[in-house]
Amino acid sequence: MNETGYFASMNYTGKHLHIDNYKDESTPFVEAIAWERQDKTMDIFFDDFKDDEELKALFGDKGHYYDDVIGVFLYNVKTDEEAYEMFCNWVDKVLYPYRTSRED
Repeated sequence: MNETGYFASMNYTGKHLHIDNYKDESTPFVEAIAWERQDKTMDIFFDDFKDDEELKALFGDKGHYYDDVIGVFLYNVKTDEEAYEMFCNWVDKVLYPYRTSRED
């Protein structure tokens, strides 16, 4: 992670939560990780991009934090339930529509 600032490794406890969008066997499985911060909130990171083009199309020019190991920062949340809700909402409203548009 970054050496200083919000994303400095010292700001995280090491605990994490694997979150996914699973609904049923017909839903493509996508996963993210929520890393617990010292203040007990969690930062959700996603790094399951199909390719660099997808990453750049979704985040390239928007100034989002990206780390080669943990991925792109999506949200800061307070609970496990909020992590699942926010991530699934992002998958349904951002990731899936983008991937579907590429298939056309």
